[in-house]
Amino acid sequence: MGIDRVRWGIVATGNISTSFTKDLGVLDDAVVTAIASRSQDSADRFGEQFGIEHRFDDYRRLIESGTVDVLYIGTPHPQHYGIARAALQAGIAVLCEKPVTLTARQARDLIAVANEHKTLFAEAMWMRTNPVVQAMFADLAKGTIGAPMQALADFGFHRPKFAPRLLDRELGGGILMDGGIYPMTFAYMALGRPEEIKAVGSLNEDGVDLSVAMAWRYASGAVAGLTCGLRSHHPFNASVSGPDGSLLLPGGFHHPEYYIRQTVSGEERVDVPMHGAGYHYEAAEVMRSLRAGEVECPALPHAATIEILELLDETRRQIGVSYPGDDEYLGG
Repeated sequence: MGIDRVRWGIVATGNISTSFTKDLGVLDDAVVTAIASRSQDSADRFGEQFGIEHRFDDYRRLIESGTVDVLYIGTPHPQHYGIARAALQAGIAVLCEKPVTLTARQARDLIAVANEHKTLFAEAMWMRTNPVVQAMFADLAKGTIGAPMQALADFGFHRPKFAPRLLDRELGGGILMDGGIYPMTFAYMALGRPEEIKAVGSLNEDGVDLSVAMAWRYASGAVAGLTCGLRSHHPFNASVSGPDGSLLLPGGFHHPEYYIRQTVSGEERVDVPMHGAGYHYEAAEVMRSLRAGEVECPALPHAATIEILELLDETRRQIGVSYPGDDEYLGG
């Protein structure tokens, strides 16, 4: 596909969309041509901030406008499915924030629609495209610490006042979907899909998960221990260990600045060149795949999106978290 500058459309004007749009400015071959929000005022403010020409108060109008090649979706989780499906059916590529849907069944449907319409679809798991994370997993693949046998990761924070959506069950609130997906993705990248998972959680009176702990077991004998929560501020560390040492992503492992290699020979800090906030790396991967005419971005694989959502489905089942519409099939 001969595209000189890829035209991006942004859906939603919140913090994540703002950060992503700022980072697109790092890429010379990307241009934001359209923004959609629930209100025209919000779309206009966002458009003024970033110099975006086309501004809409409804994502459908953006999709029908013919002004974009790829859509970035930064809305709350429950809205991802319908917007992504409409864009894919219109032949517009999609990069959708994680988790792309609330259930694995919905994700499988989106991927089927993407394949049917031969249109690129990817989950915006920016951790996967981070150069430090990629370098650490390349180190692991080289056998630096031997066969990985343990993964540990935590993601949690506490604030006097949370963003309302985090505690709103109607919006897929809770820590598991918003933050727990990061430790789960790290363990999945390190060890693959587990043979068995066990989960416990602490829920508030509205059925929203505030703290979750997960244990994963593998046929190889490997194990993973993962936590996430809204009741305490975690160190945000992640590590994978084997018989010959450990590889550690310290403090903010989902967008790290370096990693630490610990072996019998000693400890070494490994720095990897980076620039921007980190969102442009996933955007660049999407644009590369778009130009290649691919339906799937190799750095953001469909199989991982589905399997992690299957693990999220099972974890929610075990801790007793449900969302309105869990049993609904929205496709048509």
